[in-house]
Parts: sequence; C-alpha cells; structure tokens
Amino acid sequence: MKQKKSIFFTGGLVVALAGSFFLGGMASMGRAEVSAETAALSELNERSEKEIAAEGDGFAQACIEFAQYLLSDYPDCPLLDESAKEHWGDSSLENMVNDVNAGHTAKEAILAVCETGGLDAETAVISDLTKEQIMEIDRKVFIESDHPIGE
Repeated sequence: MKQKKSIFFTGGLVVALAGSFFLGGMASMGRAEVSAETAALSELNERSEKEIAAEGDGFAQACIEFAQYLLSDYPDCPLLDESAKEHWGDSSLENMVNDVNAGHTAKEAILAVCETGGLDAETAVISDLTKEQIMEIDRKVFIESDHPIGE
C-alpha cells in the first residue's frame, strides 16, 4: 500500500510539474509575441515616409526603368560631375540622379556604391555599374532628397 501511495504521489508531482512547465511556456510565448509586435511597430514608426515609399512596387519599377535607360542611352557617361567635360543636365550620373530626385547627395551615394563594388568613381562610367547598383544610388538619393512623395 505504501508503494502505491508513493507511485501515486510521484505521478501527481510529474503531472503538476508538467502542467507548471506548460503554463509557464504559454505565458513566456505570449510575452515574446507581444515583445515582437512592439519591436516591429517601433521599427515601422522609426522609418520615414520616403523609406516606406522607396520600398513600394511603383518606386522599384521606376528605378528599374531609370537604370535601364541610363545603361542604354548613357553608357559612356562619367559617374561624377567633376569627371565630366561639361557640367550640365546629362553630363554625369551624379547630375542626372540629383536632377531626377531633386537631391544633392548623389556623389556620396555613388562613392559608397563604388567603394563597395571596388570601382574607381573618378574614372568609371555608367556601363561599369550594374542595374542594381544604379538602383541603389537612386534609392539612397531619393530618400535623402527634397523630392515630394508621389511625384
């Protein structure tokens, strides 16, 4: 009889501990879910309207078309204005990207992309860049620009 009580008592303890772990796990999971939602909302609130717009399909399509246009119509155009023979509208990638985005940070974006890609920005031309690199430059300048959203 004593052995049966001991087995019954041990079984009860196992069930109680298992239940305790289950409830603790459920509570922990609930807290983790709330924490993840809070972090996601915080990240979303920290992003600017321009960053959100730059991730949209319309902006992505415009970037693709702009990059393809530059690669097909201006492949030999220098990247930086200081490398151009003339200093107006379509004389360099820097001028064109700044003009399109009503910005002034194209040089910094071009230099960053060239550094990452191992290119010399002072001697490189548009055809030395990939479509994706041009899109990255365009996106960075748009986000930093005075260009209104939706125009």
